[in-house]
This record gives sequence, C-alpha cells and structure tokens, in this order.
Amino acid sequence: MMHSAALVEPAKLYLAAASSQDQDEPNDEPRGPVVGKRSLRVLIVEDEFFISLHTKELLHALGHAVVGVAVSANQAVQLAEHEKPDVVLMDIRLNGHRDGIEAADEIYTRLGIRSIFVSANSDPRTRLRAAGLQPFGFLEKPLTAERLEAGLRTVR
Repeated sequence: MMHSAALVEPAKLYLAAASSQDQDEPNDEPRGPVVGKRSLRVLIVEDEFFISLHTKELLHALGHAVVGVAVSANQAVQLAEHEKPDVVLMDIRLNGHRDGIEAADEIYTRLGIRSIFVSANSDPRTRLRAAGLQPFGFLEKPLTAERLEAGLRTVR
C-alpha cells in the first residue's frame, strides 16, 4: 500500500547548451537591468564550454553584453579587432600553442584593450608575467556573480 506523501514528482534537470546560432551572433544584449553602473561590452576567452556558458550567463545577469566567446588566442585577437570590447575576460591557460597572456599582450599592444585574467591556479611566475600587461585585475575560478561584479568595477 502506497501513501500519497510518497508520490513525489522527481526533480527535473535541464542541461543548457548554446546553439550554433548563439556562437555566430556575438552582440548579445544584456538581459538584466543596469542601474547605477555602466553596461560593459565583454569578450570572453575560455576554452572550456561550460565555464564560458556560465560566465556568459553571469555577465548577462549583471547587465553586461557579451560581444563574443573565443576558445583560442588567435580567435581572441580576431574577435577583439572586430568587436572592440571594453574589456576581455581572459583565461590564462588556453588550448593551443599560445596562452591567454600572449593573446592579452597582442590585444593590448594593437588595440589598447585591457584584460581581466581568470584562472583556477596561477603560480607567482605566471601572475608576474601577466601583471606586466597592466590588467584590470585577476579573478579566481570558479567565477561567482559577486567576484565578477567586483572585478568589472575596475573597468572604467
């Protein structure tokens, strides 16, 4: 005999994935209200899909526009040239022969656009190398809305 209290509907889980259209349309409008602060145009450079998706959602929730998501240093430079973001959220370790510090250096040298470096672990030598590029700052992974908002306050 079953009790009615035992008949609980199972929790529903959703997995979000970007469609190919999402990746081809870089000028995402901010979804949240921007009250008392300037909405920024942000380029995300992150080679881990779910981390970039999470970062994009956090930025939208904070009221900022994501102008593109790059997965490599070369793609980051191309998107920065084309989109002219206010800031680049740059993962330090990227797949490929160039890392995020090299990409940030090229973007800053050629376009004058500074980065906020994002990393799960950066040794002092790597951090010193990145600091030479006058970044807006460093953020630790995993990103939270609070951490991201504090980092973006330095962008003016």
